[in-house]
Amino acid sequence: MEAEPENPETQALEKKRAKARGVRKTLRRVRVGFALVTLTLAGYIFLSYGIYTVPGEYHASSTKIQSPISDVQPGDTLVLLNLNLWREPKLGDVVIYDHPNPRDGVPSQLIGRVAGLPGETLTRVGPTMKVADRLPLPVGFGMGGNSLKSGDVIPEGEYMIVTDTDAVGYADSRDFGFIRGETIQKKVIFNLAFMLGQRQMKQPSGNEPG
Repeated sequence: MEAEPENPETQALEKKRAKARGVRKTLRRVRVGFALVTLTLAGYIFLSYGIYTVPGEYHASSTKIQSPISDVQPGDTLVLLNLNLWREPKLGDVVIYDHPNPRDGVPSQLIGRVAGLPGETLTRVGPTMKVADRLPLPVGFGMGGNSLKSGDVIPEGEYMIVTDTDAVGYADSRDFGFIRGETIQKKVIFNLAFMLGQRQMKQPSGNEPG
């Protein structure tokens, strides 16, 4: 016995129901996709970035240089990016790296600025050095007893890291030579100190011409 054909109203209702099921199915897929993207992004941020507050307290009234790196001062809160196989240090990066010879009373990690890249040559210029054809570095290099000397070529996979000033006693490549890339753990990508009110931007003095 043949089934009776559905009337037009029943067919229309079934089409609406099928369409509604399709919409619900699509929405479920969108929600699952959004959740996966959110979790992936959260995991990426968690594994890639970190927040670090530099030990100590910034003193705005101090006339002394407080840090070996000019744009990172005690008390500053920093956003750090983890370095790995696909993220290599770049020239000028402020990085945090493992001390090559940690011992009692010495921090296990140091901060410095990348001043030389693999394959570049050091050249003596008076009391300091220049790397490749760039301007001489703002720190001094003794004439003897240094780990680095004029004519040295930075080996593959290693970097030259120095401070911004000699006004603060702090170890860098001048003390223990070039730094292996795998020991450079993080780099500073943003300083939140001004945004968080930890210190204020320097105001121009009234004696400067307008």
